Amino acid sequence: MTAADEDTALEVEVVAGQRHDAPRLKPVVRATARRVGDIEQVVGDKGFDGQPQRDAVRAVGAEPVIPAKSNRVDPEPLDSAAYRERNRVERLFAKMKEFRRVATRYDKRKRMFLGWVHLVLGFIRLRAKTNVNTA
Repeated sequence: MTAADEDTALEVEVVAGQRHDAPRLKPVVRATARRVGDIEQVVGDKGFDGQPQRDAVRAVGAEPVIPAKSNRVDPEPLDSAAYRERNRVERLFAKMKEFRRVATRYDKRKRMFLGWVHLVLGFIRLRAKTNVNTA
């Protein structure tokens, strides 16, 4: 998933539970770039620290903000201030997990689960846009 903040998902892709997300970074970042235009930075965790993933991010004109794994021979510098913003996307995942059906993935079929993910993301977006404290 790519997200702009804790309430706005930009691109969502579901992979099988036993598959790693890193190989899917390139198509997701490309789809996000087509949707929003210019991307300044792509922030990810250590699981995305690989040269193919960094090259995919640079291919769309963005700066990869990914910490190096401890076994990386030539680590790239990390923008710590930008990396701290990663928690905003993690908060979106936490909000999604408030919906039990998404958190436990009841649906076996990818299409059904993706539909629920989109519905939940819509609820989260609406909740952010609606001020319920009007007293």
